[in-house]
Amino acid sequence: MAICAVFAGCAVVQDIQNRQAKAREESERAELRKQAIVEHAVYRSVAGWRKQTYRNKELLSQATAENVSLEISLSEQRGLLLVRTAIAMDFPVATGKKSHPTPAGSFTIRAKEKNYFSNLYGKIYDAQNSVLVGDADTRTDLVPEGGRFEGAMMPYWMRLTDTGVGIHVGYVPGRPASHGCIRIKRDAATQIFDLVKVGTPVVIAESAPSLL
Repeated sequence: MAICAVFAGCAVVQDIQNRQAKAREESERAELRKQAIVEHAVYRSVAGWRKQTYRNKELLSQATAENVSLEISLSEQRGLLLVRTAIAMDFPVATGKKSHPTPAGSFTIRAKEKNYFSNLYGKIYDAQNSVLVGDADTRTDLVPEGGRFEGAMMPYWMRLTDTGVGIHVGYVPGRPASHGCIRIKRDAATQIFDLVKVGTPVVIAESAPSLL
């Protein structure tokens, strides 16, 4: 019985220590978020910020695959990289146009591939190697006899869904322009790709939760 009491007492002490550590971590995160919001607000107060990428160097120096997450704002056409729930990057994106909307919701990165080619969208060439369909969809456009399909390049691919939605390098015109994917510029993509892992949380919403 005495041994059981000792073990029970140890378990109670461990539980208290875990709770205290969790409380300290949340307090530190709250302070980080508070400071980061102030710095981020300064960035957004400067004209032309929408065309730029914001980086909080101090936060990025703390970034690991275990403490980062992403948020995508459909209304603003912006993406946020969070480090310990604080805004470390704010970058332009191009989400899906009306005919191919980007789905909203909570996702995780399911795969990463630096040199990826789409198996859905690309170009169809005829037997003479001339472009037959410049914006082809393999589900609706047929490849003629002797022709071929060439998938669109999607560098730094980070898959979000089984239906082909992901994050990748692409044209970012400041408005929805994709087939449903989230396009980002190369300078942001290379940094984000190296930081995230399979399992990194990604929230896609009309407005980024961290900015509400």
